[in-house]
Amino acid sequence: MSALLLSGFMMSAQLVGNPTVTYTIDEINTDGFKITFTPNEDCAGYAACQFDAGTAEQQFAMFGTWMGFSTMGDMVKAWGFNATVEQQMSWTGDTPGKDYEVYVQCWDVNGAYADMIIIPITTAKLGGDGLAEIAIELGEFGGDEESGYYQWVIYTPNDQVNIFHDMLIEKSAYETEDWGDDGVMAYLTQDMTSTYGWDHTGVDQAQWNADPDTEYIAFAMGRNANDEWGPLAMLEFRTPGLSGISDLTSTKPVIRVDGSQVSTLGMRPGSEVNVYDLSGRLVEKATVNHRGEASLSIGHLNSGMYVVTDGKISHKFVK
Repeated sequence: MSALLLSGFMMSAQLVGNPTVTYTIDEINTDGFKITFTPNEDCAGYAACQFDAGTAEQQFAMFGTWMGFSTMGDMVKAWGFNATVEQQMSWTGDTPGKDYEVYVQCWDVNGAYADMIIIPITTAKLGGDGLAEIAIELGEFGGDEESGYYQWVIYTPNDQVNIFHDMLIEKSAYETEDWGDDGVMAYLTQDMTSTYGWDHTGVDQAQWNADPDTEYIAFAMGRNANDEWGPLAMLEFRTPGLSGISDLTSTKPVIRVDGSQVSTLGMRPGSEVNVYDLSGRLVEKATVNHRGEASLSIGHLNSGMYVVTDGKISHKFVK
């Protein structure tokens, strides 16, 4: 067993005994892991919370005061699993081949915190050591003038891909000095693991904001298990004109963007729709009403790329 001890996060009360836990890492998968924790007799309770490696203190600095956390231990206790006896805890939905840290906070019978335990874990990698390639297919185009238009694009990795990134850009923007192949490749090979929806591991069915009768290019790049980037995949196309979309309908839940407004149709009532910027920061949110609709104002947001998601489908757009 190997871990780091983080001092300086203890409550002012005197500890009773030496509360701590031992642990075993039972399983590491491509999308998560399982750990069994065993508290000693001095440990009245403990909590365990996962963070992207190196981000826990940033999270505390961002949310601590706002959410009333006096110490890192308070945040771990509020956000993580809590237990008083031996227990196996599981984390899922993680990115393959990514570094994480599990913060473990123990406390005594009076609630005083012991030193924080930090467990480093790296998820298993997908893919192989061959060429990482992405196939791009065009999905449906739909929408209306009032709510905005959208284009579905399907990005499918081969079995050598560990993770991949994708984007959609107007052809006229691609042809400027700022982009071209070099600009697109520099953008797609960025490490933005904290950005929601940036790293993809399976098929990505992406709904992009798109205008009618406009030329676009969809791009994607993937890397294999050795972190070697494959070739730039691209699909050039023109969206239908207004006369070509009058009969288009969709049975899928829809997220639409018209430049200053995000609207949804067919979503699960009571679910939450969130807008994230490229840093992974939540910038807007709304709750879906009983008709499956939600509306979010984005006119005040800065120019850039954003992701709208209800947790099941994601819509990427450039403002």
